[in-house]
Amino acid sequence: MDHYAEAFYVEPGRCWRMVNTDRQGMSPLCPEPVEWRGRKRDRRGKWHVVDSCESHVGEQLVGVRRI
Repeated sequence: MDHYAEAFYVEPGRCWRMVNTDRQGMSPLCPEPVEWRGRKRDRRGKWHVVDSCESHVGEQLVGVRRI
């Protein structure tokens, strides 16, 4: 797994998923509008509340609800 895939963003109103678009180590935030909120666990086991766009809602999030 690439190291960027382990990173995610925790800020209300922004999709949690970072996407690798240029293959040169830069991983910008997903630009899609958010519609969901759920929880994501980091590598250390700490839970974070994150927002998600429609296409990333099913990836590793639990307790998801529409916002």
